[in-house]
Amino acid sequence: MPTAPSDPDRESRLRRLAADLAEPVAAEFDPATDAWTYTWTDGPTAEHVRRAAEAAEPEAALGLRYRRRYSESTIALGAVRLAVATSAEDALRRPEITPAAVEALWRDVPRPRPATDRERYLAYGVVYEVHDAHRRNQASAREICEQVALCGLAPLLRRIGSPLTPVEALTAHYAPTHAHPAWHYRLAPMSAVAAFEAVRRDPDATRERIEAALTLLPELPDAYAAAGARLRSRLGRARD
Repeated sequence: MPTAPSDPDRESRLRRLAADLAEPVAAEFDPATDAWTYTWTDGPTAEHVRRAAEAAEPEAALGLRYRRRYSESTIALGAVRLAVATSAEDALRRPEITPAAVEALWRDVPRPRPATDRERYLAYGVVYEVHDAHRRNQASAREICEQVALCGLAPLLRRIGSPLTPVEALTAHYAPTHAHPAWHYRLAPMSAVAAFEAVRRDPDATRERIEAALTLLPELPDAYAAAGARLRSRLGRARD
């Protein structure tokens, strides 16, 4: 069994190429298989690195393997993105949130980044929760995915204090009776009609919730105009 590369010239070329690539790439030799692997974290896709290597060193790159790793924050971001519902129909399903699913999500995506501040804070919060739960400053992909799949996103969203839209704020309050699983796990809010009706039927609705419900009127059918007027009339006697 070889313990060192059998082709010193190829080793030199592969290491030089790895150093010359625009992204930090490590050239690793596996004596058990006498094979070279380029490894890097996040960054470009494996296809991008493969093409760059084969264009620069077509002979040396023959048989070269490529392994793209993902940082904890990128895994958490992928888990969050898989969890968040993309439509009302999608909210009815429980997504697959696993390391394999996260890897598939990012396979063709170079340099994954949060699309919003909410995504950034949620991903950070997921990693923090796993570190705190296990009393160590590292987390496996499985632990990160399980945190999102089993605990849901709504409790974390509440803890990080992320701003909510009016319909989200109403969903967060009324979800235990109206839309609990979809909101708890997937941050899928109630429909505007359901949120408005929840406030209208709540005799103890606060001024803040009534005001939130009134912001939904433009999204409701015209038939709700009279109900909106009646709800607006409650503002003066609603508690803060």
